[in-house]
Parts: sequence; structure tokens; C-alpha cells
Amino acid sequence: MDERVPVPGRGMSVAKDAGADQPDRFARIRPIYLVTSVVLIAIYPFLPTGGRNTVFLLASVAVIPAILVGLGRVGREGRQTWTFLLGALVVITVANAISLFPGETAVAVSSLLDAVGNLLVLAAAIVLVVRRGRDNLGSIIDTTIAAIALGGVLWDVVLRPNLSVDYQAGPAKVAVCVVIFALSGVLGALVRLVIQSPAGSVAPLIIALVLALVANIIFAATTASLPLTVAGMMFVGAYTCVGLFSLATQSLRLMVPGSAGPDSLSMGRLLFLGLAVAIVPIVVGARMLVGDGRDGLVLIVSSIATTALVMVRIGQLSAQRDRAVQALKHEATHDPLTGLVNRKEFVHQLDKMLAASQRSVIMFCDLDRFKAVNDRFGHAQGDQVLVEIARRLRGAVPSDDVVGRFGGDEFVVLSPHTSDEDVQRTCRRIVDVLSRPLVIAGEQVTVGVTIGTTIATDGVDPEALIARADQAMYAAKDRDPWS
Repeated sequence: MDERVPVPGRGMSVAKDAGADQPDRFARIRPIYLVTSVVLIAIYPFLPTGGRNTVFLLASVAVIPAILVGLGRVGREGRQTWTFLLGALVVITVANAISLFPGETAVAVSSLLDAVGNLLVLAAAIVLVVRRGRDNLGSIIDTTIAAIALGGVLWDVVLRPNLSVDYQAGPAKVAVCVVIFALSGVLGALVRLVIQSPAGSVAPLIIALVLALVANIIFAATTASLPLTVAGMMFVGAYTCVGLFSLATQSLRLMVPGSAGPDSLSMGRLLFLGLAVAIVPIVVGARMLVGDGRDGLVLIVSSIATTALVMVRIGQLSAQRDRAVQALKHEATHDPLTGLVNRKEFVHQLDKMLAASQRSVIMFCDLDRFKAVNDRFGHAQGDQVLVEIARRLRGAVPSDDVVGRFGGDEFVVLSPHTSDEDVQRTCRRIVDVLSRPLVIAGEQVTVGVTIGTTIATDGVDPEALIARADQAMYAAKDRDPWS
């Protein structure tokens, strides 16, 4: 007699943004839940088919209250993943119950519901990854694509040629194929999420995924009694891991959103994605070629060529986007005339230095006699003077100094790690360089500069520090009325 039991579900997912530090009211329940599950797994091999089916169904049903516990502890924004996970386990439990009925119709319906349940698990993982992994969502997607591709190789090379009679056609074959791809994708996404943004404990979910993936392969590939018994135990273990995760307070930390960060496609990432996209058709083509199928070579060549061209095109578009983003960023943070940083970016750099408690000095530079030059030679020539002044100023200070223009003839320098002697030397060098004659319309003119300095003190607002340097500059002008 065939000892198959219903093919179970596998679920994994999520948690919350607030409440991860609240008292754990379920600390006593988890050990009881774990011990009970271990006992059921231990006695599973010794039970008759009906008893195994009962254990199987109880294991899937018991996960539902555990997920409801997790759902009840998250805020509204964190419930979507738990809702998908709850729906997945409900659907899979119904599939398990239907599989107990005799007949091909029950088997077909059960298989399709099981596939739907696993797709809901994938949806739950996607929501979790999007919420938690926003700081590097691109790399998580890349890893998921690669994991799905490996699932495709696993299906075509290992599982599809070795499918048992019950899985060689119809809904059962479609269902197990969907399950393999879905579980592979979820596993890849969660592993990458843990690597780049460890928070909470997703180890039970990853264990559940591995157990469910291996068990599904065993169920689809053999009818032998011993492997099927082991697979059934693995499924019960997978349910147990999902339940333990749902009851754990640490799982709530996974719903704390990550911050969205910049993402770009490097050559390495493009090659990685290209390989992931092409690997399945290449493997299929190679298998056809080994079997003397002429279409196998066509499939291999066309897959490699098409993937390469698509990746080149994507890389070209990505490079264009990156250049456009950099241009917009530069435009937003730099003075369009001189190329120096603008006031907004200067304040941002000053704020960063203050946050790092770096000793730094602000030098507020106001050009002397520039208005007269501008009035005499016109604005176009005046702009050329400002460009030359910016070039000289940039060259007069150390390379790690921040040099900005606030508009008109006002320039500022932010110099980190500067002693009083260094400040004096820098100011003298700026005065010397900016006081050298300029040639305008064939005439030599001298502009000059007045400088006010202040030490950037931690705890003081950046704008207040800039205003203090501005006041020091005006005080210097009052001492030199001819500037």
C-alpha cells in the first residue's frame, strides 16, 4: 500500500516595526510546541498511514494559530506579509485535507491548491524583502533570480527525468514544478536578506524552506516507503519551524523597514544576471543535444546570443541612467557657473563634519572691488572673473577642503583638521592668490578678498556657524575700509 501523505506547505516570513521589545507572553508556549512537534516527528515512522495523515494535518493546522499570534502583534503596515503567510497555510491545510479523499479529482485539486499555497508563500517573502531589504533591494532581486534559475536546473536535470508515475502528467506535475520554483526563489531572497541585513531570527524559516524543498523532491521522485517516510517527517519539521518563527518575538524586528538606497548595475552584476537568465535554456538545450536533438544546438546558441544582447542593452541603458542621475545630483549640489558646491551642499558637508566631531574652520571670503569690475566690463566678463577666482581659490587650499560659492561674490571654505597656524597660512595664501592681477578685455585689474574665520563648534547649528564667519568677514572689512 502506498504510504504517501498529503504534500504539505512551507511558509516563511515576517514581522513587525513596533513591539519587538515588548514582553514575550508566548515564551512558555514555544517549548511546549517544540516538544510536542518533536514527539510527533519521532512517532511518525511507527504510525499507520491513517495516523501519519492525522499527524500531517495536525502539524499544518497547528501553524495557523501561531501565525495569528504573529499577525496580532504587528502594526497595520506590517500585516501584509503575515496575511499572505496565513493565507498560504490555510490553503495548504485545505489541500492536505482534500488529499485524504480518494479519486483523481481530489489529487488534482489538492495539488493545485498546494501550488497556490506556495505562491502565496512567495508573495509573503516578496513583501518582506521589499519592506525590510529596501536598502539593497536590487541585490536581493538578483539573488532571487539566480535561485529561481537554479531551481529550474534542479527541476530539469534532477527531478523531471526521475518523476514517479503519480507526477509525470497533469496537475500534480504542474504543481510540483511551481513548488520547486517558488521555494527556490523564497530561499534565495531570505538568505540574501539575512546576509545583508541581519535582524531578528529567520533561521527557522530557512530551515523550513530547505526541509520542504528536499521533501517535495523526494515525494515527486520516488514511491519507496523509507524515503517517503523521511519526507513526511521533514514536512512536519518544516511546519514546526514556521510555527516557532511565528511565535518568536524576534521575528517582529524583521518588519522594521530598511532605508531605500542607490542601486546600479555593474558589469559583474550584469554577467551574473545574464548567466541566471540563460542557464535553464542552455541546460535544456544541452540535454536535447545529448539526445541527438538538433534543436538543442539552436536553443543553446539563441539563448546565449539573445541573453548577451539583452544584457548589453540593459547595461547601456543603466549607464545612461547613472550618468543622468549623476548630472542631476551635481546640478542640485553645485554652483552652475563655477562648479563649486552650493550653499545647500556646503551646509550638508559641514553638518557631517560636526556629527563626526571633526575640528574644522569656516573661512568666509568676500571679493573686494568686484562690483566695480562687474559694472565696468559687464556681467559676461564678471562671470569669467568669478570662474577664474573659483579656480584660483580651489588651487589655494588643500584638496580635502570643501570650497563653495554662496552666490554673487561670496565664497566659503571648510577646512578640516586645521590648526590655528594652518588657518593663518591658508588665509594668507588665499589673499595672495586672489590679489594677483586679472586680464579683462586687455586690461589688468585687481580684485582682492576679505576673509572672516570661525571654528566649527560641535552642537552649534551649521547656519549659525556660517553667519558667525560672515560677521567676522564684515568685521575684517571694517578694519580695512579700502577693501
